[in-house]
Amino acid sequence: MKNKTILVTGASGFIGHNFCISAKNKGYEVIALSRNKIYAEARLKGIKVVTSLEELPSTKEINFVLNLAGESLVSGRWNKELKQKFINSRLDMTNKLYDYFTNTNSYPEVIISGSAVGYYGPQEDNFIDEDSSYNNSYTNHLCTLWENNASRFVHLGSRVCFLRIGIVLGEGEGALKRMIPPFNFGLGGKLGTGKQWFPWIHIKDQINLIFHCLEHQELSGAINSCSPNPVTNQEFTRELGSVLSRPVFLSMPSFIAKIIFGEMANELLLKGQRVVPKKALNSGFIFIYSHIDQALKNILVSN
Repeated sequence: MKNKTILVTGASGFIGHNFCISAKNKGYEVIALSRNKIYAEARLKGIKVVTSLEELPSTKEINFVLNLAGESLVSGRWNKELKQKFINSRLDMTNKLYDYFTNTNSYPEVIISGSAVGYYGPQEDNFIDEDSSYNNSYTNHLCTLWENNASRFVHLGSRVCFLRIGIVLGEGEGALKRMIPPFNFGLGGKLGTGKQWFPWIHIKDQINLIFHCLEHQELSGAINSCSPNPVTNQEFTRELGSVLSRPVFLSMPSFIAKIIFGEMANELLLKGQRVVPKKALNSGFIFIYSHIDQALKNILVSN
């Protein structure tokens, strides 16, 4: 697999940045597609950055694509315009990739497209694997559109994987970056009842799973990208407080969360999914951090 070329969209984001660095270290040629070239080049030192697909040499063979580009779901209070922006940002980039490879009469061996556990919609306590049904919700609508759009690459001859990603935990970025400050001030606590499920994954396992998908030809379609041991919001809160040696007596009632965050509270904060990575495990993938205590200790204590 070394010496092959990977094109990464959303390359300056949390997952994209970590993947690009890891892929470069493994010997892949990495090309990062980013709207902000100056920022991306500073963040992705030594990696080629382009701002459009037209900058790629016509003779350049792209073996793999990791498509993560999309407006962050926590970029602001949800309204009609922002929700449409979430959709457009994902579909527009996927359309551009599809048109590019169609026009160049070539195709990548593998397309790994971003998605999220939100595909399943709000669920109760049932375990959810890739064969489980979904409940209607905005996040299901968003993920379904994105996955269906990326699935067109199958007709070009590519193997396509949709990574239904959980909450990615890592040092200094992602969800923990927003969570830790309140805990440090003794203001950490559960959201709502705390019984909602929190499907999570350590950033190192997330990156390793992407490589696993690239290297295992039997994998295609939806792949849950989260730890085999999801926890409830209350369990996560308790463990984070323990690792930080901070109290977790406070809580945010559901109605306050809804006032502050609006629709996002219902979709992302107060309801969750008890998702398990059945296909990853069945294909032989081994999680380094399968339990929340070891993951948080590695991120917050070991580093």
